[in-house]
Amino acid sequence: MAMTRTMGTRIFLRQIQPFWRWLLAVLGGALLAVLALVLFYLLGGLAVVAPPVVLPGAKLQLVSGQGESTPTGLEIRQVGPQGWAAARGAARMAPAALYRQFAWRIDGLQPGSEIRLVWATAADPKTSRERVLPLAGSDEGVLDLGAEPGWQDRIAGIGLAVRGPLSQLLVVRHLELRPVVPTVDALLRGMVEDWTASEDWSQRSINYYSGAPLNALFPPVVMVALWVGFGAALQALFSRPRRAPGALLPYVALFLLGWLALDARWQWDLGQRLTQTARDFAGKNVEERRLAALDGEFYRFLREVRQRLPERPARLFIVSADPAGFWAGRARYHLLPHNGYAGFARLPPPDAARAGDYVLILSPFAGARYVPERRMLEEENTRLAVEMLHRADLGALFRIRGGT
Repeated sequence: MAMTRTMGTRIFLRQIQPFWRWLLAVLGGALLAVLALVLFYLLGGLAVVAPPVVLPGAKLQLVSGQGESTPTGLEIRQVGPQGWAAARGAARMAPAALYRQFAWRIDGLQPGSEIRLVWATAADPKTSRERVLPLAGSDEGVLDLGAEPGWQDRIAGIGLAVRGPLSQLLVVRHLELRPVVPTVDALLRGMVEDWTASEDWSQRSINYYSGAPLNALFPPVVMVALWVGFGAALQALFSRPRRAPGALLPYVALFLLGWLALDARWQWDLGQRLTQTARDFAGKNVEERRLAALDGEFYRFLREVRQRLPERPARLFIVSADPAGFWAGRARYHLLPHNGYAGFARLPPPDAARAGDYVLILSPFAGARYVPERRMLEEENTRLAVEMLHRADLGALFRIRGGT
């Protein structure tokens, strides 16, 4: 009887031995995948995955003050009515914990000048945070923002604010966010965040799912691919290849396990989005839902614009820095049935506009200037006699009147 039990135990252990080998390959593959990515970033791979975010001066938008973009940079000649000149640009949602260094080059700085870095985060885009730049008599510098309390989350936009008056021309050559190689602990925490971060809805969510946060250092798809690859290699090492029925089953099971992990994360993310959608839209009427949508603030501005437009459809020139972009098209859509023309990056020429037409200028747009004393919109050689009907942070509405 004892011999029978011993033989049964041996047979059982022999039968479950392939499973334990497979489980060891699964765990070892996961460990090797994490180790490979951590070593990749520590040994210089960060520059490939997270290159510096460079904003040439010519790409910056002047939102206060007078100046223009040139091939060499953004020229600032004069501050605005509040005594400041301000320029801004997009930061590609750069992770603040990774992009800790801010570099700049500005020609024409004078002793005693005050220039501030201004930024907004994706979590709170309506709140601007500032930090005075240390100017040491040089046109360029680098500032480490690692200890700055407001430098957190993902940086949605950065810019500069210059206090006037200006004694000479300032030329902003470029702004730059530079990544700093994280510690091992920071990398591991970043890996957990990349796997547990929930993506918000976007304008392309209906057709596209990225599977990872923007600028993720540990994209789940890449990690699962490494996990399956290393696991398959360990499985081949632990079990000699043999031509027997079921020899490929461990590899198929490993692939399906990786697929299941990605699908489970996707389902969890969909659940988070569902909760957010119910919180934002449940129990609201159509108007309230529009105000709660991604462009709710913009819709509120356009609702105020519509109140200044006549009931009958009118001709409306929509002028913006990106005439083929989302906001210009969205403005045209929300202001239907007015006959909106959204393809203007500059003021319409006088021969194309007539008295009674309307001009909607969307911010940021530094090309045109309204002169209230003469009630004129001016831009280089174009001048339109107008009446201002509405002005807000997101833009201004004008009605063209007769005369010049």
